[in-house]
Amino acid sequence: MDKSLSVNEILTDAWQLAKRNIWVLLGFTAVQFAFILIITTILTSVFGGASGAGVLIQNIILSLFDAFFTVAFYQVFFKLIDEDTDPEFPDFIPNLVKAVNFLIVKLIIGLILVFIIAIISSVYFYNKQDIDTSNPFSWDLLPVFTLIAIPLVFLTIRLCFVVCFIVDQESGASESISQSWAITKGHFWFITLLFLVMLGLNVLGAMALFVGLLFTVPFSSLILIIAYRHLVNMYAEEEEILLDDEEDKYGN
Repeated sequence: MDKSLSVNEILTDAWQLAKRNIWVLLGFTAVQFAFILIITTILTSVFGGASGAGVLIQNIILSLFDAFFTVAFYQVFFKLIDEDTDPEFPDFIPNLVKAVNFLIVKLIIGLILVFIIAIISSVYFYNKQDIDTSNPFSWDLLPVFTLIAIPLVFLTIRLCFVVCFIVDQESGASESISQSWAITKGHFWFITLLFLVMLGLNVLGAMALFVGLLFTVPFSSLILIIAYRHLVNMYAEEEEILLDDEEDKYGN
């Protein structure tokens, strides 16, 4: 099923899109990093070393910023792909409904992961109560970290296109989850390879005194956007083929 998908083709398309819009790409990341720094500084000065409710409020504010920024980024680059015109100021303003849907998706996924982690940890430590959990690098904790990583990676791969569906097709929270789940079916290892490529790029970006992250972080999002479009087009073509086969079968 992945034979018609090519990592090189997706990387090439993403690179061409990035080259044509290099200043938009770098500008987005620079603004994001600057805002994160400003918001973090303000929150730190307001809440200090707060715990409990203070930490929760900080996380909520940062999650809100991340949701609005991510939606704005995807809005702009989907327009650049579809219309190949320079973005205008309104394009950079995130859609409120889409940002809220993305936040709901993040909340749903977060709750699922917390539930999975709680179940795995409870089962593991029930029979190994003498393990020293104060040292996170203990070999005794490696099995539980591995067990937690498996569902984490699996959900990350299967739900990596939720924001694409929310922005591109104006899908709701639950709809975008089911759509991403459907479109990644049969392409798990291919998308995993893309994630490994993105990881490698960001490692290289971090090695370049972290300045390279200004390019590699948003470029990774472009890779996902291009991969999403390839998969959506393939999915639509497969549905048309199946429909034609059914029509031929019944002689219509």
